[in-house]
Amino acid sequence: MVRPRVFMDFTVGDEPHGRVIFELFSDTAPKTCENFRSLCTGEMGTSASGYALYYKDSIIHRSIKDFMIQGGDFSKRNGTGGESIYGGTFSDEDLHRPLDSPALLCMANKGPDTNGSQFFITLRECPHLNGKHVVFGKIVKGFEDVIQRLAEVPVDQKDRPTKPIVIVNCGELELRKRKETDPEHSTNSRKSKKSRSRREHSTEGNRPKRKKRDNDEKVKTEDPDLKGAERKETEEEYDARLEREEAQRLEEERRRALTQIRETYQDSTQGGVRYKGRGRMKYVDPEHHQS
Repeated sequence: MVRPRVFMDFTVGDEPHGRVIFELFSDTAPKTCENFRSLCTGEMGTSASGYALYYKDSIIHRSIKDFMIQGGDFSKRNGTGGESIYGGTFSDEDLHRPLDSPALLCMANKGPDTNGSQFFITLRECPHLNGKHVVFGKIVKGFEDVIQRLAEVPVDQKDRPTKPIVIVNCGELELRKRKETDPEHSTNSRKSKKSRSRREHSTEGNRPKRKKRDNDEKVKTEDPDLKGAERKETEEEYDARLEREEAQRLEEERRRALTQIRETYQDSTQGGVRYKGRGRMKYVDPEHHQS
């Protein structure tokens, strides 16, 4: 069973701070994971209370250094709101998994069976919370270079970040499929190519007979059941693709930033005025053009 993966893109103020990718423990906490996944995609629309069931544009409203950061309150944005896709709150699942490391994704609550939409990410092991909060995922990319940097943002006396930490984008990552390549079929194809190569150097008398035999080989090696067969990406291929897509996204952000800087510089050097046309310059002798 392939566990689902979701992502969140963060900004601090107006500055992009990168992407975090979570792997969800759907095998042990399916209801909790489906709630979080749906809130990342926004596919459930609006709730009965009129709020969008969507983490996008919500904030990290609580940050305690060397402990955790907390978010998911998309309704009141202060830690007192939020709701699940099931309406209100829902029951705990799998309280046996310990909070024994950093980078764990856990449900915030107000007591037993009060899970809504708020979540927190551990910055260290939290054994005092074992059995009280559902651990339903972990960070597979972006903990050190994103989450730990977010945890460095200054906070006020109520542990609220002094600069808004916003989830500007979020969603689900999907495994892509590609056609299955059968090793035996590939081997037979290579053998057929070698056979054809040898026939090109054979005598004219043997050529017709060997061509028929080669055609028979091709018919045998072609398996119609292999056409259109597909398989899922391996975990290594999946991670490699995610890294490529992240690098492309960062490069695109860098290009947009450079373009904006260049346009701002051009406007400032021209006083905000753009001149068009070649203009006309001509020397006029004042002695010959007196009024």
